[in-house]
Order: sequence, then C-alpha cells, then structure tokens
Amino acid sequence: MPRSHIEAVTYEVKAVAIDLDGTMIHSAPDLAAAANLTLAQMDAPILSLETVIGMIGDGIDTLLKRCVKESLGKELSDDEMEKYRLIMREFYAADLFTKSSIYPGVVSSLTKWREKGIELACITNKASKLTLPLLEKAQLGRYFNHTYCADTPADRKPAPAMIHSFLSDFNVTPDYCVMIGDSVHDLHAAENAGVAGIGVSYGYGDVDPNGNNLHAIVDNFDMIDLHLAST
Repeated sequence: MPRSHIEAVTYEVKAVAIDLDGTMIHSAPDLAAAANLTLAQMDAPILSLETVIGMIGDGIDTLLKRCVKESLGKELSDDEMEKYRLIMREFYAADLFTKSSIYPGVVSSLTKWREKGIELACITNKASKLTLPLLEKAQLGRYFNHTYCADTPADRKPAPAMIHSFLSDFNVTPDYCVMIGDSVHDLHAAENAGVAGIGVSYGYGDVDPNGNNLHAIVDNFDMIDLHLAST
C-alpha cells in the first residue's frame, strides 16, 4: 500500500497541472462498458470492472490491447487493432460520462484555486477528441485555463513535454508549479519537468510501487492546500 498523508499538504504556487482519469474523474465504469461492448463484437468474454481498472493508465488503445489479452489470451493483429480501436472509441465517445463520476473534493478544490488566481491545466495522456468532451460533460472544463492532451506518443507522460508547454504558455517557472496525479507516470513527468509532484492514492495507478517515492501522497483531493505565491 502507498504511503499516505493524514493531514493536508500545503504549497505556494502560481500554477497546478492535474491529471484526469483516476485523479479528477472516476472514468473506469464508462471505459469498462466501452471495452466490454468491443469485446462482445469479437464474441469474447467480458471483464469485470475491477479487472479493467487494473489496466487503465496508458491510453484507450493500450487498454483495449490489455483487455483483449486478458479476455482471449492473445494479441490483435495490426488490422484487427485498427478496426476494434475505432469501434471502442465510438462506444466510449457515445457514453463518456454516463456511469462515471467526479471524485470527492475535486470541484470544491478547483473552485478555491481558481478564486485564488492560480492557473489550472488538465494534463492527460487521453486523446483530445475524448478529453475535451469529457471535461464538458462533467462540467469541469470551465475551471481550466488550458488542457494538454497526449495526441502524439512523444507527449505522453512521463515525458515532461505537456508540463513544459503549460509553464511556457503561462510564463511560470517550475518552482511555482505542482503536478497532481494517480500514477508514477504523473510523478515522473513532474520530476522530468522540475516541478513538485503530488500523488493521490485512490486512483488507478500506483503512486508508490517501490515504497521509495519522495513526493507527497494524499488520500483525498481536498487534502491539497494550495495558495497563490506572492513572488
């Protein structure tokens, strides 16, 4: 189990980058539904929500590959992958926020941070064609100055590219930014960009797999206490 804080962690910042799936939104129910509808197209056994949750974290295409491997015990050919990835994306796009929910403390925290004048960005490995509609359906889009999505492999966390873009776009130095996420990819991206990392223990990834993580870890989103830096 990951090490956790029982009290709030406090930072003075000018900007905060926040992961999406498993950090702000419990999106697994809709992802699992789309995956199982896709498996049904193959006459493959469906998977439990708990099984699918263990496979989330590296994009919807990787999720499909893992689900097929788990269900059928084999990998898709390139042609099959191209066919079924489009099918799964269609299923998921049709129900992005039907069974999903926002984690406790997210809306109240985003509201407070915006009111304090902190720049907020959603930084996710999810494709923009899925991220932007999901944020709107969840009514979270209004809180963010910008959203950065990994539409190319080079942008995917743990690469720091999206965090670097955020810092550059808003003229913020790494010392005044934190990255919040539910996986080591988020924390490694923070390290690679030179910003502080905060892990949430309730998501889909493991923020402390080896027991030697040096970043803050919280059990609830509202345990993160951010204040606008004065300098």
